[in-house]
Amino acid sequence: MSFLIVANWKMNGTRSLFVNFIGKLNDKSNEITSKLVICPPFTSLPGNIELNNNISIGAQNCHYKKSGSYTGEISAEMLKELGCTYVILGHSERTHETNGEIKLKSETAIESGLHPIICVGENLEDRESSKTKEVVEYQCKSRLPIHGEYTVAYEPIWAIGTGHVPSNNAIAEVIEVIQSYTSKKHVIYGGSVSLENIENLSNILNLSGVLIGSASLDFDRFHKIVQQVEKAY
Repeated sequence: MSFLIVANWKMNGTRSLFVNFIGKLNDKSNEITSKLVICPPFTSLPGNIELNNNISIGAQNCHYKKSGSYTGEISAEMLKELGCTYVILGHSERTHETNGEIKLKSETAIESGLHPIICVGENLEDRESSKTKEVVEYQCKSRLPIHGEYTVAYEPIWAIGTGHVPSNNAIAEVIEVIQSYTSKKHVIYGGSVSLENIENLSNILNLSGVLIGSASLDFDRFHKIVQQVEKAY
């Protein structure tokens, strides 16, 4: 599997910005071997867009029901029809979600033909209490589906948007914890990934990719991050 680079735009970006971003990425993709997944807001997803082979579109969430009276929600099948092939699930910024709901969403996404990127990670209190391994193991048990293909994203909550990143050894240890629980060996890291630290993160031997937040909004900066990954791999 190629190194996976996922861009989570969160609540940023219009449809025109997204289409322009993808157009630039298509122009550059021939020089890129990594797998790129861009996840804009729902409203920025176009009905039809040209994508080169190593570029995919993802969503930032989906509901665990295929349809029903759930005002404001989006189903996995709706995302699939719009051309999404990936969906981020269980991001810590969606604080109201339970582990059980995240697992149901993951199962529904897989049934609908989407590839879930399932987030796990400890908060600052857990980290300072040396409970990272315990928390991540419990989240894996409670969130990860038994069947189907998916990717796990290790996103320590305390690192998201703070500019602070765990040491490479600490990330590698958590990846081993995740891999010991599931047969899926593809684990990516997210949490303040930036142009300044991507070269160092690329040195983690068991890392399969990165999940990038705010640093993915500017095309030139995102492209430079991708270039750094290409140099490393």
